[in-house]
Amino acid sequence: MSRTALACILALAACAPAATPPEVGSVSYAGATYPIHALGSDPTVWRVEAGGQVVTCRAATEEDCYWSLRNYLQSRAALDDIEP
Repeated sequence: MSRTALACILALAACAPAATPPEVGSVSYAGATYPIHALGSDPTVWRVEAGGQVVTCRAATEEDCYWSLRNYLQSRAALDDIEP
């Protein structure tokens, strides 16, 4: 394969959309439900997205994701209270 062809293939691969990580559960907090996704490269790492911010769970359990999410949301609320 020529270098030009290889460069074209790599450029196209870089533009391909990333696969959505698999959903492994969900967490409910304050009336909202948040999906839990396993990290694609390491399925033992679970994450929750809240308000555009990714929160990494302390451990790969729904309970740990709940507490990680709760702590994050409460810290954001506390910061919002003190920021001008």
